[in-house]
Amino acid sequence: MKKNSLASFGFKWRFMAGVSIGLMMVLALLSPSSAMAAVNPNAYVSNNSGNTVTVINSTNNTVVTTIPGFTAPSGLIMTIDGTKVYVANTGANNVIVINTANNTIAATIPLPAGASPTEAAASADGLHIYVTNEGNGTLSVINTATNTVSATVALGGLPASAVVTPDNAHVYVTDASGSVKVVATATNTVSATIIDPSFALPIPVAITPDGKTVYVGNLVGNSVSVISTATNTVSKTIAVGQIPFGLAVTPNGATLYVANSADSTISVVATATNTVSSTIAEAVSSGPEGMAVTGDGTKLFVANTTADSVAVFATASNTLSATVQVALASTPTFVTLQVPQAAPAPNPCPVDDDKDGHHMKRHHDDGDRDDRDSDRDHHDSDKNSCDQDSDKDHHDNDHHDNDHHDDRDHHDNDHHDDRDHHDNDHHDDRDHHDNDDRHDHHDDF
Repeated sequence: MKKNSLASFGFKWRFMAGVSIGLMMVLALLSPSSAMAAVNPNAYVSNNSGNTVTVINSTNNTVVTTIPGFTAPSGLIMTIDGTKVYVANTGANNVIVINTANNTIAATIPLPAGASPTEAAASADGLHIYVTNEGNGTLSVINTATNTVSATVALGGLPASAVVTPDNAHVYVTDASGSVKVVATATNTVSATIIDPSFALPIPVAITPDGKTVYVGNLVGNSVSVISTATNTVSKTIAVGQIPFGLAVTPNGATLYVANSADSTISVVATATNTVSSTIAEAVSSGPEGMAVTGDGTKLFVANTTADSVAVFATASNTLSATVQVALASTPTFVTLQVPQAAPAPNPCPVDDDKDGHHMKRHHDDGDRDDRDSDRDHHDSDKNSCDQDSDKDHHDNDHHDNDHHDDRDHHDNDHHDDRDHHDNDHHDDRDHHDNDDRHDHHDDF
C-alpha cells in the first residue's frame, strides 16, 4: 500500500508540475507586459496654462490629484502597461515621466533647445515613445527602459501629432505644413510622405486598432482625411465641424470621435462607412480638443480648453454623464488613458538583426529538420520582404499591412504544426514569435 501510495503521489506531483509549467508558458505568451497586469483606472489631463497634470479616476469621475512641476505641458501618453505617462513639456524643451503608482515625476528627459515638443505616441510593445518636436522639425525616439532618447528622426516642416501602427513597424506623423510622414521604426527614417489636396493644416491623428486606417483632422478644411495604410493614400474625406482639433477611436474600432473646437461639438463617425452618424453638442464655447476612450470602450473623456473642464460621455448613448472641473484658467488640452491590447504582431523588419541570427541558431539545434528549413525559408522571405519594402520606401509607398498579415498567418501555421512535436519545439516556436502635445496650437497656427 505504501509503494502504491508513493507511486500515486509521484504521478500527481508530475501532473501538477506539468500543469503549472503549461500555465506559466501560456501566461507568458498572452501579453507583451503581463498577462495579469492590472488596468490603470486613471485619466491624465495636461493643463497647458496651469502647468500641471490632473489625475482623474475614470471609474467615479473624481479628481485624484494634481501634479505640479510642468511648463506649458501639451501632449501626453500612457504606456501600454499603465505604469508610466510621458508628457511633452513644451515650455521647457523636455519630456517628463510620471510614475503612475504614486503620481509623482520619476524622470525628466532633456531635448535640444528650441525643440518645442508637442505630442507623444506609444508603441504597442511598450518599448518606445515617439515625441513630435514642432520647433526643430524632428521626431524623438525614447527608450522606455532607460528613459533616454535613442534616436532623432529628421522630418522637416512642422511635426504635430503621431500614432504608431499596432505592429510597431511604422509611425504616422502629421506635418502642419500640409503632409503626413511615415517613419519606418526599423531604421528610424522617413519611408513615405503622403500629400493630398484634402490636407489643410493637418494636426490631430488617430489609427484603428487593426492598423488599416489612419485618420487625420484638417483644422482649416473642417474635415477628416481617411488614409489606407496598405497604400498610404487618402481614400475619403469626411466633413465634420469647425476646427477638428481632437480625434479618438474606440478600442473596438467601430467609432471615431472628432472634437470640433470652434463650434463645441463632437462628430461621431461610423468607421465601417466613414460617415458621420450623429453629432454631440457641448455647452457653447467649451472648446473641446484632446480626447481619450477608456480601455473598456464605455466612456469618452474630452478636454474642454475654454471651459476648464473634462467632459465624460457614455459611449453607449453618446450623452454627457459627468463634468470634472479643473483649476480656473488651467486650459486642459490633452487626455490619455490606458488601453490594454493583445500582444502585438511581430515587426516583420526588426531593428536588431542579431535576434534573427540567434533565432536561427536555436532552430539549428532542433531535431526537426523540416521545421528548421521552413523557418529558414520564412526568415529569408521576411528579409526579402523587408528589402522590397525598403525599395518601395524610395517611391513613398509602404505596404506594411500585407506583411503584417502574412507574418501572422505564418505564425499560426507554425503553431499548429508544432503541436505534434516535443516541448522543445514549442519553446523554439515561441522564440520565433518573440523575435520574428504640443503647447497650445492656437499660438502657432
